[in-house]
Amino acid sequence: MKKKYLVVAVLLIAIGFYSCSKDEGYGGLGKISGKVYAYDVTSTGNIRAEGYLGEVKVYISEHNNPNYFDDINTSYDGSFQFRFLNKGSYDLWVYSDCDTCVWKQKYEIKAVDISSKKQSVTVEDFKIIF
Repeated sequence: MKKKYLVVAVLLIAIGFYSCSKDEGYGGLGKISGKVYAYDVTSTGNIRAEGYLGEVKVYISEHNNPNYFDDINTSYDGSFQFRFLNKGSYDLWVYSDCDTCVWKQKYEIKAVDISSKKQSVTVEDFKIIF
């Protein structure tokens, strides 16, 4: 009878260790931050205005996975931050206007790696047409 309980206990412990594997996503101490810089362009291609832009949606997903697991709007100064990330590879992207594209928009994407437990990564500015 004691053997039966021992086997069950060992199996439960093994399952517990297996289920605690950390994939990309939330649950860690990593951080990715950056800013979005926008250009307001006329139909002739001249820049009418430019600067850091608030209320732009920034998406995050596992690297090479088109299904995002979170998004955030930039602050008034164009800044954004994804916190509490596990080690792993991530893609961040924003959408930009595009007059010559079929859907009138294109995406700007950046690949980011968090290689240590508490790493803080700052990506280069996203530059978009708005």
